Amino acid sequence: MGSDSLTTPDARRLLAALANAQARRVFAEISIGGTPGSSLSPAKLERALALLNKAGLVETVETEGYVRYRIREHAFRDALASLSSAPSPSGVERFLTADGRIDRYPAREADRLKLLAWIAARILDSGARVEERELNERLARFTGDVPMLRRYLVDASIVSRTPDGSAYWLALKDDDDGGRPSPRP
Repeated sequence: MGSDSLTTPDARRLLAALANAQARRVFAEISIGGTPGSSLSPAKLERALALLNKAGLVETVETEGYVRYRIREHAFRDALASLSSAPSPSGVERFLTADGRIDRYPAREADRLKLLAWIAARILDSGARVEERELNERLARFTGDVPMLRRYLVDASIVSRTPDGSAYWLALKDDDDGGRPSPRP
């Protein structure tokens, strides 16, 4: 059970490790210099130590054929530093996962409309009609709940559809200056 002391601890993994009661107990015992896991079975102790080691909280020290564990000195500081250095997403990206899927729908209507318009602009070309099956395939890139997203797009008048729902297209709105229609933002 070696440790990689050069790895910056991931804050989520660190918190997940400490959310485990057995790992938390072993961590506490190591931090006060006690014998880790004296009340745990060898298998449970090994799992707890592996979890703590993988999270970057504990490292293994071997001296004179004896193995002991110690708390990684700067584990919490390093994990916090890794959190603060990550740029916060802005715009519609705030509501998307790293792979571009909808994480949550915005509570504010203006943000929700921007997110829906952003998705519509990526799945539909101005003036092009697509069948429901094709629209569903395109929407599946963004969500697991395709009917809900499709309904949101139609209800927000960003996407229009035939009365029977067989075809969909990007809705048009009148320009403020009275000119010709243009796609919604």
